[in-house]
Amino acid sequence: MTRSLIALLCAFTLHDASACYGPLPQQLISVDEQIARARDVTVAMAVSATPAGTSAVEYRFVVQQRLAGPEQGSFTLMGGTASGNHKDTSFDHHTAPVFWKHGGGRTINESDCIIAPSFILGESYLVFQGSPATWRSFEKIETVDGKVDENDQWLAYVRARLATRPAWELAADPG
Repeated sequence: MTRSLIALLCAFTLHDASACYGPLPQQLISVDEQIARARDVTVAMAVSATPAGTSAVEYRFVVQQRLAGPEQGSFTLMGGTASGNHKDTSFDHHTAPVFWKHGGGRTINESDCIIAPSFILGESYLVFQGSPATWRSFEKIETVDGKVDENDQWLAYVRARLATRPAWELAADPG
């Protein structure tokens, strides 16, 4: 009886330690808090995806627009494979109310509480790097006539808020 009870308690303890029952609070911060924390923000096109294990993918991006952070022509991000937790949507150019509500965004955390974004090659994304990832850190930005949609509401909002910050803060490299 005692062994069964101990085994049962161990099973529940291990299960609780490995499962994420809800997103971490820092993944659901407000849009304004996310922008206030931002140090590296770009609009970039996904140009390659290299498998890096069973569910990990290394994505390479070419920078189309630098909004904040160090100048660079390209960068890589570790992400995941496309799954049901990831929507390849721009939320109708980020005009859909569901995007702006608490918890809105294209990419949510997996069952391990980690956000592992996936991307479509040839598509453009507004990417926040260098700070804790949120559900809005990797938003798709549509292209119009082959150019980034400057009328996308999330892109316009981020650009306007970043414009109110001091230039030294936008260029800061925390690393």
